[in-house]
Amino acid sequence: MENRRQIDYDLIMSATRKSATFTQLLHDTKLSRKTLSIRLREMCKNGAIMKSEGLYKLGNSSQADNRSVGSLQVKSLASNLSRAFHDRRLRAAVWALMLVSSFSVSGYALAMYYASSPPQLNHSEPVAVGYSMMALELSDVNDLYSWQAAISFNATELKVLQVTPGNSVALEFPLFYNSSDTSEGLLLVGGCLVGDVAGKSGNGTLATILFECFTNSYKAPSIVPKQTGFETFLQDSELANIPLGTKLSLKVLS
Repeated sequence: MENRRQIDYDLIMSATRKSATFTQLLHDTKLSRKTLSIRLREMCKNGAIMKSEGLYKLGNSSQADNRSVGSLQVKSLASNLSRAFHDRRLRAAVWALMLVSSFSVSGYALAMYYASSPPQLNHSEPVAVGYSMMALELSDVNDLYSWQAAISFNATELKVLQVTPGNSVALEFPLFYNSSDTSEGLLLVGGCLVGDVAGKSGNGTLATILFECFTNSYKAPSIVPKQTGFETFLQDSELANIPLGTKLSLKVLS
């Protein structure tokens, strides 16, 4: 229940990055009228959003939080890049990852705040019938330094709404990126350690992915070795490839 509420909150926060009416929010979030009314009351009460002259928009506290998150992300990124790595291969790997992250959607809060224009209503868009949460799982790996997964999905049946880093403390990577804009029906998600350090070992969740579903009988997303120039890989601290085998998998959470 709490997970469902948080998803609803995220959808509403995204839809109210520019002022929107109740009807526009119904269209953009695909929530039921009753659920949307309840969530709006809750969010207005805690100051996350505010209502003025029939329009809903982000509250002042939410905008400040978004700016703070964005500022911290930029400062952290600049700090990481400013470190000079003694190993040229490690330095090149991190720069390659940051190049990909420059067009990713991992800066969720920044995207919400800096969106240049409100979403245009398009009545020809498919209607969502539900949501699916999936986890990118890692099994029995040793000395993992950098990784990337290319996940293929049917773009007419599914849409990527949000990607978040895994919650396993042993497998946290300071550089994390994701992008669903590189190619239609392709999600790239990856991470990398920083500096001359040993890789991570063990099992864990690398990322969780929230999909919007336009049909109840959609084809399940899958990890592909290579697609449209992008590939799935695992690399150790020497930047040598780790055989994939069954080490990466997608698990349906809900």
